[in-house]
Amino acid sequence: MDPTIEHPVINAEIETITFRNEDNGWSVVRIRLEDGQLTTATGVFPHLRIGETVSIKGEWTSHKVHGRQFKAISTQAYVPETSEAMIKYLSSGLVKGIGRKTAEKIVGHFKSKTLEILDNEPERLEEVPRIGKAKAATIAKSWSKSQQYREAELLLLSYDLSLGLTAKIIRAYQSKTLTIVKTQPYRLCNEISGIGFLTADKIARSAGISETSPERIEAATLYLIKQSEDKGHCFLYTKQLIEKLEELLKVDSTSLDESFLQVITNLNQAGKIVSQSIDDTSIHYRYDLLVAEETLSQKLSQLLASPMAVDEDRIDSWLDRYAKATNQSLSTDQLSAVKKAASSRVFVLTGGPGVGKTTTANAIIALLKAMNKTVALAAPTGRAAQRLTEVATVQAKTVHRLLEWTPQDNGFTRNEDNPLDCQVVVIDESSMLDIRLANALVQAVPERGQIIFIGDVDQLPSVGPGNVLRDLIDSCSVPFTRLMEIFRQAATSAIVSTAHKINSGHIPIFSSDNSCDCRFIETEGVSDTKSVIQELIGDILPNKSNYDPIRDVQILTPMNRGDLGTKQLNTELQQLLNPIDDQAMESTVDTTTYRSGDKVIQMANNYDLNVFNGDIGYIVNAGVDGGKIIVDFHGRQVRYRKEDAYDLKLAYAITIHKSQGSEFPVVVIPMSMQHYIMLQRNLIYTALTRAKKFAVFVGTKSALEHAIRNQKSLERQTYLINRIQSHL
Repeated sequence: MDPTIEHPVINAEIETITFRNEDNGWSVVRIRLEDGQLTTATGVFPHLRIGETVSIKGEWTSHKVHGRQFKAISTQAYVPETSEAMIKYLSSGLVKGIGRKTAEKIVGHFKSKTLEILDNEPERLEEVPRIGKAKAATIAKSWSKSQQYREAELLLLSYDLSLGLTAKIIRAYQSKTLTIVKTQPYRLCNEISGIGFLTADKIARSAGISETSPERIEAATLYLIKQSEDKGHCFLYTKQLIEKLEELLKVDSTSLDESFLQVITNLNQAGKIVSQSIDDTSIHYRYDLLVAEETLSQKLSQLLASPMAVDEDRIDSWLDRYAKATNQSLSTDQLSAVKKAASSRVFVLTGGPGVGKTTTANAIIALLKAMNKTVALAAPTGRAAQRLTEVATVQAKTVHRLLEWTPQDNGFTRNEDNPLDCQVVVIDESSMLDIRLANALVQAVPERGQIIFIGDVDQLPSVGPGNVLRDLIDSCSVPFTRLMEIFRQAATSAIVSTAHKINSGHIPIFSSDNSCDCRFIETEGVSDTKSVIQELIGDILPNKSNYDPIRDVQILTPMNRGDLGTKQLNTELQQLLNPIDDQAMESTVDTTTYRSGDKVIQMANNYDLNVFNGDIGYIVNAGVDGGKIIVDFHGRQVRYRKEDAYDLKLAYAITIHKSQGSEFPVVVIPMSMQHYIMLQRNLIYTALTRAKKFAVFVGTKSALEHAIRNQKSLERQTYLINRIQSHL
């Protein structure tokens, strides 16, 4: 809506609440206007209650199915004033023990003072005929609780929190919300996702907490260590932590020095962080992250210290027969990798595109099975597990499925006490493993088992903390093979050769030949880049190259935000590729309208629906059975209720991070200095290596050159290498 336009305001009474999403407050409500007419209002509302009077600012719209509606921009609610409105309000389910008849009795007895008495003299409910002492106490307690919720909501909203975050806080703390917000506000930034330190600090400072209070410094310390994990680090050094505290808290070092050591001592004693002395300095972890790093190194060391006896002559003989049977001649490095994998408790196979990693992995799996070993295959994401299944012709699972994740326990069934029922675990796309997931996986390997990590160490590291695959290799303690030779067939691909040039830090020279499978289209700015992308998607790729613009083509962009981010691109590409059809059903979730034929991505694991973070599907039907959305994932149709669909997003464009473990026939990669903060070598390398048949960069070469020169994401602070070495 245009903020320069003066929008109308309507006054109405809430009749019914048809739908409400508790995560973000988006609701559909039936309202009665001042002239008695019933209509529908939609939008983001605070918790409304039947019978309340509301002033809603917004605009009238026309929905093709539901007709005329009022779309809200902002809403102000007032307590009901008329007797009928108060009866509806009290009997709406708001107060335990009050139905329609009881509400009529209470309002009939106290008239216009009903709500005032409930607030200030609830014991007077006993005056109402047929309401005994016990029921009066139940009603009073329920009323007080509901008012606390409302007071907590209004307090949080006064700090400019979104309705979604407000609802999340109240859902987490329930009746304790007001108390926690007023007396322990810093808990919010460490316990509620989406709440940063500055927001919690704003609440705390308004409550009178001083800028140098230990409580404030403790909260900031925990927040900064957690924030460093979001950047891939496992710990912070003391010097880093003090510098970041000074910047965050806006206090001088003298004031901080007086409290810092005591704060660190308190946090260690409380078990919230663990500090260790390393090389004449201290490093500070969150407790669970140190445990993950330490126990992972211990289990790896135990496996590495346990020798394996293999018959090398029999393996050589089998490899000869395998080469003849498959008509594949393995290179010297590939043969070495297969032999190492068969004879090592822990082994890493790495290499870039076109070097025969898949061929080698298949030979390893075949040999292990020929040795009568039970082999379990897995990958961090559903897409990667599906690809592994296709290339290995053996069923693969996600790591979470393999380890039997149980949401109710927030943990894995398979662990050191209940190891996996197999002898060898093979993990593909291992660069995606963060320290926590890698630890959980390795702990579940049987005591006399094997684990084989496969992945491209030069791709993006895990989203979570740690740099596990690189650390395993750099430890010089884990047997590994890095395949380097580009095979003849792959060498003809410009995708492969360009990827290797980028990975080595060289600026590639792109061919102008239209038949080349890797191109760069240079543009003058963001607007020009978007125009070229739309032309590629809407005309050139489907009409001249016969690619399906929805199913074959994937736009991979560095960020969600900005003109070339996923949000904006998806809105525009949906309009281009799957525009509004007045005859078709739609379903609106939050602010996104979904239509049949839309390409969508699942943004979080949903074990009930058996869909996982990163799964891409296509909408078969939208708006059926009261708004349900049916999505096809690789031939399996999943029915989303409205509340499940908040984890869906349009996927004409996705972030490069979300593409990890996936392959697409065609990849289009916008390149703009607008994404300066995210541009780095392994990000671009990862995007390019997602393409199977054709890849095209669209944008400025300065952005590409900047990315190739930037390798900051490799600089992750972990101590895994040292821990592995110290245990051997």
